[in-house]
Amino acid sequence: MSYSIIGIIAIMVHLIINRDMLWHYSDYTDVPAYREYRDYILGMLFFCAADVLWGFFYDLKMIVPLYAITVIYFITMMAGFLLWTRYVAAYMEGDNHSVFRRVLTAVGVTLFVCELVILTINFFVPIKFYFDENAVYHAGMARYVTLGMQVVLFIVTSIYTFVTKSPSESATKRLRRSVGLFGILMAALIILQIYYPMLPLYSIGYLMSSCLLHSFVVEEEKDEYRKNLKEMLDRTQQQSLELGDARRKIYTDPMTGVGSKQAYLEEIDTLDVKIRGGKADDFGVIVFDVNDLKIINDTQGHDVGDVYIYNASMLICEFFDSSPVYRIGGDEFVVILQGEPYKSRSERLAAFEAQIDSNLHAPDKVVISSGLAEYESGADTHYLAVFERADQQMYIRKRALKKKKKQTSPRSRR
Repeated sequence: MSYSIIGIIAIMVHLIINRDMLWHYSDYTDVPAYREYRDYILGMLFFCAADVLWGFFYDLKMIVPLYAITVIYFITMMAGFLLWTRYVAAYMEGDNHSVFRRVLTAVGVTLFVCELVILTINFFVPIKFYFDENAVYHAGMARYVTLGMQVVLFIVTSIYTFVTKSPSESATKRLRRSVGLFGILMAALIILQIYYPMLPLYSIGYLMSSCLLHSFVVEEEKDEYRKNLKEMLDRTQQQSLELGDARRKIYTDPMTGVGSKQAYLEEIDTLDVKIRGGKADDFGVIVFDVNDLKIINDTQGHDVGDVYIYNASMLICEFFDSSPVYRIGGDEFVVILQGEPYKSRSERLAAFEAQIDSNLHAPDKVVISSGLAEYESGADTHYLAVFERADQQMYIRKRALKKKKKQTSPRSRR
């Protein structure tokens, strides 16, 4: 049973240090060669389990199950070696299907197939191993040959990782050295396994080498993954900020800073949806038109006219600061009143019109015509009906202001 303890410890350590990669597969799919590494870890776990069972049955001297588990032991050993070659090839070469990657993968597959052939022959001729009548294990020549070939291949791959520069961006110099040390350590322990077949040196090699690989390679790849994830999140945040700036530009009138026509049209769509669905709350619409803009543009220039429009927007915002203000044309503005501003609409509009009446007597002040209309539930089937009534009231107010201005002009008094 003492033989099996090493395998049990190896299984526990593998499950602990690789728990994230084994149980949270989807979190690491972007890590370089992750799938090959995960397959390799699973292969090691199966081998260590077979090694544990081998020690258990060997202590019990049960020849039939002992022979069966020995076959499984060698199959999982060679499968683990095959998965190792696949991982090294994928890790070192990335997506580059180089000669080294093709050769290393082909050799791993060839050795695995040869192992299956040898184990099949061993049923009839004990070239790999056999047990005597006392259930004592005896190694055959084929065992030494296959282990020796593994040693050679581990050393070759280690030398390759030490002396070559990998095309894979993830395989830095320090990480390539870690992969190379893995191969050297495994090769040394396999050599000892050749001379001491009754010691669980292969499991010890898997345990020590995999801890080394995990510490220097996998953890670094996780850090690289986290770094890439942070960069992606930073890019997403920057794009969100840029999108926010773009949205502000689209929904803000550049001259006055109030809502743009695009923002106004989207608000209309929202109100129309509510009206059609019978879910619209009470709201009012005030239409504004800046008086005498054409005269100012023609006599004083468009720059002065732009200032006049800006001052008009500021005056509207001053009296209707709790409601969205939209510029929907060159000299046209709209305010949509909802909630508390809607309830105080009459008082707000009266105060605004009083200010405009006062401005009539000051030539440098802004004069704005305005008209208010309320949404009538059941009668209005769309927003435009409310707007048109407000627009009509605005024109009535415009005519009244022009008449009042004419009456108070110096010429009219003479």
